[in-house]
Amino acid sequence: MNKKCIKGLVALTVLISIVVAWNIRKNSDANGNNGQLSIKTSSEAAHQAKIDKKIVKTYQPTREIAAITEKIGFTEKGRVIFYASNPQLLDAADFNAEVPDSYDTNATLGYYNHRKIFLYRIKNQDLEDIVEVTAAHEALHADWYRLTCQERRELMPLLEEDYAKIKTEKTEKLLADYAKFELGQRDNELHSFLGTEYHHLSPKLEKHYAKYFKNREKIVTMYENYQSKFDALEQKSTQLSAETTSLKEQIDSDLSQYETDLTNVNSEIDAFNSRSQNKAYASESEFIADRDSLQQKVSELTERQTQISSVVDQYNAKTDELNRIALKSSEFNKSINSKAIMPNQVPKAS
Repeated sequence: MNKKCIKGLVALTVLISIVVAWNIRKNSDANGNNGQLSIKTSSEAAHQAKIDKKIVKTYQPTREIAAITEKIGFTEKGRVIFYASNPQLLDAADFNAEVPDSYDTNATLGYYNHRKIFLYRIKNQDLEDIVEVTAAHEALHADWYRLTCQERRELMPLLEEDYAKIKTEKTEKLLADYAKFELGQRDNELHSFLGTEYHHLSPKLEKHYAKYFKNREKIVTMYENYQSKFDALEQKSTQLSAETTSLKEQIDSDLSQYETDLTNVNSEIDAFNSRSQNKAYASESEFIADRDSLQQKVSELTERQTQISSVVDQYNAKTDELNRIALKSSEFNKSINSKAIMPNQVPKAS
């Protein structure tokens, strides 16, 4: 029997976590207060607000930054903080130059440092709004810097209380990843994380975020729109991996039994032919009975071969789909990876 070729299982590309980052190169305490760069009193906050307005008067956003600002829908206060942070949309080389070597720029989309916001220019149209959500996330880091110690202390329990309602193994891992680079900045990250990725927060938190966004729900929806594409790929690949594994096990088992039975039937056919040629049958009825029995077994084997081939076709189709998902996943991952080597780009020797 000519057996149809079975393709090997595909090794899927692992979807990476999307990370936006915050850092100030000063020693920070456990509450996220950063030495001389932190705002401690309301008078210092008022002074910083005056500085922000002065900076914004002379700041000229690029057309891209202006479009990002418009799409996010900042309030006047949010827009001032965003523009006072001199947001810059950068291609890979310039973005990597701004992000410290300690950061994993394979997964970093935005960075706030020294009162500046750096955004990685992601060009994949399938991931529309990812830059805008990253910009909103980083703007909330800029806001956190401008909060007084008292304002932060009031926000921290609210952030932790809402986070406790939605936390998952995945979010815990994400916060653990942040902690590798941002010691003592858990609440700072929660402030940006919850504010841009989750609907229906507590009334007090919604009131707080409303100072910066006209419609925070719109930003969360933008996040869900692109994140759902990553999630769908991951879920589909998990499903298909399980299905192809099960089909492969079924094919292996069925083929093994088929080949054993085929060998046995072939042996019986050889014995039947030998007896027939040697005229060993005592009667024609005995000959016909053996012949009919063998024909029935051959017919059953043929049917089983057809069934196995059908399962093999299913396996191959699902494996092809799994490969397509892996390629799409790779495309997404490369598009958000500022260190990805583009086609025809030769890496330079160090």
